[in-house]
Amino acid sequence: MTTSPRVLALSLAVGAWLGIGHAQPVVIPPTPPVLLSTQFHTPLSYEATLARLDEYYDVQIGRKLAVALPLIGPHRHFELWHDMWITFEAAPGGDNGTKVTIKRPADGTNARLVKSWMLNLAGRVDAPLPLVFKEEPPLRSAEGDLYASARDVARVLQSDGPMKALSTWEHVGLVVSASPMISVIMAPAGLHGIHHITVSAETAVAAKQFWSRLLQCLLKPGIYSAYSEEWEVEQEIQSTAQARADTIGITASQAIYVPRIDPKLIETKVRAEPGNYKHLLAAQGQYDIRFRIDKPYRKVVVSWAELAGYSRAEGKHQGERPLGQTTLASPRMSPQSGPHLIARTKLETLQPGAYRVRLQGESPAGELMKIDERTYWFDGKSFEEL
Repeated sequence: MTTSPRVLALSLAVGAWLGIGHAQPVVIPPTPPVLLSTQFHTPLSYEATLARLDEYYDVQIGRKLAVALPLIGPHRHFELWHDMWITFEAAPGGDNGTKVTIKRPADGTNARLVKSWMLNLAGRVDAPLPLVFKEEPPLRSAEGDLYASARDVARVLQSDGPMKALSTWEHVGLVVSASPMISVIMAPAGLHGIHHITVSAETAVAAKQFWSRLLQCLLKPGIYSAYSEEWEVEQEIQSTAQARADTIGITASQAIYVPRIDPKLIETKVRAEPGNYKHLLAAQGQYDIRFRIDKPYRKVVVSWAELAGYSRAEGKHQGERPLGQTTLASPRMSPQSGPHLIARTKLETLQPGAYRVRLQGESPAGELMKIDERTYWFDGKSFEEL
């Protein structure tokens, strides 16, 4: 008697379920990271290639070449849209044209996407297709969370000749080097001005050395971040409300159907809870800074001022209006690896604009000395150092 394939497959499945339990899912091991690279020859000159790419970026993302593909070394550029290193060299053998090399970190989850980015760029400059891709040893990383601004990181690393800080719309901060290949990327990591910093280099030793140097240079006296307590409490309330909405949705899906609850309704209830209501009320008009000192002071004075008529394009303002200050008597010195000090200042509700924060210390002799001064742009929620 002949058994149909469908019956046979069903019998095997039932037998497997009865005999050894549920079928186990196939576990696919993660693909290790690599440095994906490609190299091609374009008949265009270096200047003509850049002109083509200038048109490409202007159409695709509304940004000119100098912004989207900044120069980081002689004929070496960093493509900010996709975080790619691109090198342009004269074609070998005296031929006309340009040899182009593109490199970018990739792994099993995005390798195909990275290849498509490289193919798209190559097609814009008349490169012969298909491209040949190579997998080189991956960049090694060292990372962690730090209280620091993008300007802090740039100031530390730009003392190294090859490192260049880039203005980017993709990251909070970005510093790169063409040779050796190094990138330092800043990303938001939570409240109070903390950022997650990732240092990537060609070797693990180089990455750790850069990270250690960055950490050592940043732990100095001065202002590390500024933030609005009211806005941060609002963020905490919204996060709590969203988490409760997600929990209700998961629980309901396992029992009976419940219409989706608007997170705004939950947020209103969370906001009205006695503890949250008092916290939010106390945070209104409170603006804080995190700072460090390395010597004893009789007192530390934090002063806030508004820069009226500030122009971000020119970096100029029409006048400075004092807003308020806070005095901390006999503050403790900051240990080398210990927490920052916090100074809270009650101010009028700040409108979007530019603000200057001064940190001064009074010596045992009664002399008031400048410790640090920072200028920030406030967008109504968070502060960005200018």
